[in-house]
Amino acid sequence: MTILRAPALLPALAGLLLACRTPQASGPAPAEPPAEPAAASAPDDDPQAALSGLPLMGLGPAERKLLAEYARGEYCYCGCPHTLSSCLLHHQACKHAARMVGLAAAVAARPGATVDSIRRFVGRYYSSFDRRASIDLAGFGPQLGEAAAPVTLVEYSDFTCPFCQAFRPTLEAFVAAHPGRVKLYFKPFPIESHPGALDAALAGEWAREQGKFWPMHDALFSAPSHDLEALAGVAEALGLDASALRDEVASRRLEARIRKVQDEGRSVGVRGTPTLFMNGRLLDLPENSTTWLEFTLQDEEEWLQNHGGWARD
Repeated sequence: MTILRAPALLPALAGLLLACRTPQASGPAPAEPPAEPAAASAPDDDPQAALSGLPLMGLGPAERKLLAEYARGEYCYCGCPHTLSSCLLHHQACKHAARMVGLAAAVAARPGATVDSIRRFVGRYYSSFDRRASIDLAGFGPQLGEAAAPVTLVEYSDFTCPFCQAFRPTLEAFVAAHPGRVKLYFKPFPIESHPGALDAALAGEWAREQGKFWPMHDALFSAPSHDLEALAGVAEALGLDASALRDEVASRRLEARIRKVQDEGRSVGVRGTPTLFMNGRLLDLPENSTTWLEFTLQDEEEWLQNHGGWARD
């Protein structure tokens, strides 16, 4: 069981979005924007005009029309009193509209996308800023990254999951590229149908007690097998007691700890691996990529700078 991945947004549009850093301001956005006519000044048959010249290469005519219809009917998340298309056409001071449309474009590019599916996805993303899970990190250190970093990532992951293995280099490189801004905690969520998943999670938690969690974490993700003897070999290679590792896995002493993590994860929305939270906010991104991690980090930092709200344009 894994998190499904979506097509990547085009580099030109992604680059534009990452350049749209918002200015600081104070005060929360109004909950309901004033009503305005549903149709912006762009005609219905001119999606490029409605989207004010955003780079939409790679989106066909049907996807552009879909995106334009969405943009004409949705208000900018920052609270300004304009639809997205109106913002893009007439309110260029607003930096948020292009970001919101970029997120929508990634959904519009998916097969079978509809205005409703775009609206649901984008709505979930922005509503997540007000829906923060309480995740217990006591005993799950050390973190990767600086302890004082204001943004905390928590990954629920399985050492035997190929999607977790593929995501690991991206996630760790992202943390390393943002020193002082981001830190990462790992919580074990073994998938029962994966051979060796529980034993690998037990080995990881045992190594955490030995002060060797991250070396064991890296070795477990790189190991070709996760049977007991393979785990013992990993421990020995790290200078740990292979016999003690065998006894630990056989005893299942730490299984209750892992089951508690799984119960917690399910209660906060974990349905597969990898699942990532940012300051308690469940991340549902178009794909697990550096581009989208950077996108949502910028949003999180803006939210923090404005004490739980968006900057006003």
